[in-house]
Amino acid sequence: MRPGPEVIHLGPQQAATFDFHGLRIVDYGPGQGASASVARIEVPAGASHAEARSTRSDKYYVGLEGAVTFQVEGRAQTLQASELLLISKGEWFSYTNATDREARLLLVHVPPFDLGAEEFR
Repeated sequence: MRPGPEVIHLGPQQAATFDFHGLRIVDYGPGQGASASVARIEVPAGASHAEARSTRSDKYYVGLEGAVTFQVEGRAQTLQASELLLISKGEWFSYTNATDREARLLLVHVPPFDLGAEEFR
């Protein structure tokens, strides 16, 4: 009998939580051989992500709560709850929470996140 697909179930206690320049990242990690990685990002009011790009991964941002304004290749895009924003690999982007309440994002990297493939300006 052929083994079935691997099932991974992680709770917040197994996730790595850390501060990244004022953003709180809950990184669920890619696991061995996974095709993507997943993280939750808590963006406090007034917090920003510096201009960056990935030379490896497409980034799928899903708005979970609040609103965050992205600059993608010089174009403004406001991401709200229940919306998706795709940033293709190689595209420069930044974002800011210009509201007075925390926002939350879900971020999926395809293929998985690799800090060595991230460039910052």
